[in-house]
Amino acid sequence: MQIREVTEHFDLDRVVPFFQPIMDISHNSVWRFECLARLVTPCEQTFLPSEFLHLVERQQSVKRLTETIFSRSANYFRDLNAAWNINISQQDMLNPDLLDNLSEALVDYPNPSRVSLELTASVVLENIDKFHAFASRCVELNIGLYIDHFGATPGNINSILNLPINGIKIAGGLITHLMNSQQTFDFVEHLTQAAHAKGIAVVAVHVEDKATLERVKDLGIRYAQGYYFSKPGPDTKPS
Repeated sequence: MQIREVTEHFDLDRVVPFFQPIMDISHNSVWRFECLARLVTPCEQTFLPSEFLHLVERQQSVKRLTETIFSRSANYFRDLNAAWNINISQQDMLNPDLLDNLSEALVDYPNPSRVSLELTASVVLENIDKFHAFASRCVELNIGLYIDHFGATPGNINSILNLPINGIKIAGGLITHLMNSQQTFDFVEHLTQAAHAKGIAVVAVHVEDKATLERVKDLGIRYAQGYYFSKPGPDTKPS
């Protein structure tokens, strides 16, 4: 897919969360939602983060972007009985004020344990000592932690699985190759079994068709996310 870039008239106030369900495929029901940042222009064009993050960084507004998506997601789900995740960056994780601000926002929030943060495996591995402190705070605040792009760096599997995390999301590149590579299938099976042994939830992402879903089920993976179920959208109704 060709990447477009927003080059002018950028307004962070127009960045909103789009929601994509993470399914419990054992019951064909929604388990939780991932809240994904989207820029929606006045003429209703929608841009992915890869198309506008350069402007966020140029304006030194990464912290504000995260807080905006968190606040708007929290407001959306406040009166809904649904769990939800937002993505945070390395800059967010290293920001000592982030969890203080989130904690303050959750003081009167109904069932704040519904809230989780997602970080990529590479960010965690590059900052493993700082992540330990960050994770400890999340445990204190009852905020969940999920590691995205898991398995993209095979040599560091145990380093992540030994952390106090709630779940992993298998790297999308691995899921897309399940159908045509027994080696990939065996590797993902190993990841899944290792995570389950630690009591860590496993999510298969990039599930785009029924054949891939069936292959995911063969692995004993309970949770899945992808266009086969629903594209991200501005509300939680199926697209």
